[in-house]
Amino acid sequence: MDLFLKIRKLIATANSDLLFVDPYLDANFVSQYLPHIPMGVKTRLLAREKLPSLRPAVKLLAQQSQMPIEVRSAPNFHDRYFIVDGKDCYQSGASFKDGGRNAPTTITQITDAFPAVHRTYEELWQKGKPEL
Repeated sequence: MDLFLKIRKLIATANSDLLFVDPYLDANFVSQYLPHIPMGVKTRLLAREKLPSLRPAVKLLAQQSQMPIEVRSAPNFHDRYFIVDGKDCYQSGASFKDGGRNAPTTITQITDAFPAVHRTYEELWQKGKPEL
């Protein structure tokens, strides 16, 4: 299955909260994924490297759609995850913005390590710098 389609299907299951963790989130990520998030789902983006591209794209989408979106940045993270409603966690082998374009990759559901992963990235989110 196409990686973009698989991720879109998974994020469409969100009911209340969606947290994306990826240092390379950018404007392309916004257009590829965020329109597929159900209305009313609080969306949080933890990013770092592409903020000059990410911020204006998020701001525009939030204004046009009334979607609740927050962006924060933090140092010292590399892995890419998305957590749906605080209960389902998926790790991507590539940046969400690339989606396996440059090399084969996978999306893996994190189950046994979920509590530790969830706690780690919620703490990073809480300590992160608000960007938008």
